[in-house]
Amino acid sequence: MEEHDILKELNLYYPFKFEKIEFLRSGGCVSYIVYTDEAKYLLKIVPKTFADTVKQSVDILLYLVKHDFPVPKLVLTENGMPYWESGTSNGRYRYIIFEYIEGREPEQGEKTEQIGELVGRLHSIMGSYNGNLVVHDKYFFIDRYIDILHQKKYPAYKLREFIEYGDLLWSKIKDLPRGFSHGDLHRGNVLYSSSNELYLLDFDTACNSFPVYDIMVMCDATDYFTFKPEDYDMTTQIFESFLSGYAKYRTLTSAELGAFYDLVAVRHYQLQATIIEIYGLDCVDEAFIDRQLNWLRKWREKCYSGFSLSH
Repeated sequence: MEEHDILKELNLYYPFKFEKIEFLRSGGCVSYIVYTDEAKYLLKIVPKTFADTVKQSVDILLYLVKHDFPVPKLVLTENGMPYWESGTSNGRYRYIIFEYIEGREPEQGEKTEQIGELVGRLHSIMGSYNGNLVVHDKYFFIDRYIDILHQKKYPAYKLREFIEYGDLLWSKIKDLPRGFSHGDLHRGNVLYSSSNELYLLDFDTACNSFPVYDIMVMCDATDYFTFKPEDYDMTTQIFESFLSGYAKYRTLTSAELGAFYDLVAVRHYQLQATIIEIYGLDCVDEAFIDRQLNWLRKWREKCYSGFSLSH
């Protein structure tokens, strides 16, 4: 849809007049900044493929706003709806408008204790959420990637290493406490506003999973592509600082503490699978997968030979 057509749609459904639109970014969804005479807002256009994901995300946002948790507020349509749906020649789309918050992504290690407190509060509040959440299990975390490696005909002798380590990792995390998980809680989904407040963003991948997985993603300071031994120590420092804030709302069990470093490795399986699902089987070659296998070998050696909370 052309930008002037989007503005026309907006002005049919909202109680104020939008004057200007600017493209922001594109991925699974397309985002714009839209302006009235007095303010600017974030517009997210979501294809029908992600309709269920969007409905869940909107429900969570409304729940969190009701509990005074810092997330961008939804701008309701003239009829009081959190989004509207419209069809084009390319299919049906859902349009969602959020308040625009000026700010930036925190730097690595910045505001770590405060972010820990915020995430602890999130997990505490969402413990009472009764909405349906997709359940993520071993297939999502480990076996999706194994299936992809089979499809790519990755050499069996190397595939066996992925399978063996994946099974070991799952044996260490499968019985961890389950509950609400943001699902993609990296620093890019934290906003440090110009008024010095922290907000959490993007609940499209929320799930019923391991809450400690959120903590690992936020605290993981390793280089995804290149193993560096010193990153282990940096990750530990960030984790400890994060926990000093998180503990104000929730205390991790000894099992969760012990699984932290194993979850760093699990993320490589999960994230590789997600990347390949989005960009296609040919987006990585055997050499790239070999480098990931080598990373995991070195991480496993470090976790078992060095000091950690888990070993």
